[in-house]
Amino acid sequence: MPTSSWVAQSFIALFCLIPAWLAIGFFDRNFKVSSDVFLFWYMLGIIIALACFKGFSGETIGLPWKMAGAILIIGLTVGAIANIMIFRAVAGAPNPGLALSIANAANVGVFLAAFALSLWAPSYFNSAKFDSWSFLGVMLVVVGVSIVVIRR
Repeated sequence: MPTSSWVAQSFIALFCLIPAWLAIGFFDRNFKVSSDVFLFWYMLGIIIALACFKGFSGETIGLPWKMAGAILIIGLTVGAIANIMIFRAVAGAPNPGLALSIANAANVGVFLAAFALSLWAPSYFNSAKFDSWSFLGVMLVVVGVSIVVIRR
């Protein structure tokens, strides 16, 4: 996939996530829809859209049972906890962006772990870019999240 493709997709996601995140508090405040109920219908909408827009690109969704089980376990544990907690945090935060800033600091961990794993287990993980500019960007994220947490 060309570099511009993932960049374009990232920006499309950026602009689509803004109203999605704002909708959590809107529905909670104006219609008393809890973040958990919102999350359920939101995820159901994603599944329906994925099927309608051929998100599987003709691929079968069937997997060997061990692989499907491993993915389900990831979803049932860390995936579920992360999504439930961030939807609740967004609904309860004084500004949804604060909760998202803290949670999105996970990008720093992913960035560093991807680089380390690409070196330690190259047969399982793609090579990952890491240079001084990238590291500076990661450090700015850490500083920014620290400021948000300290000032809350």
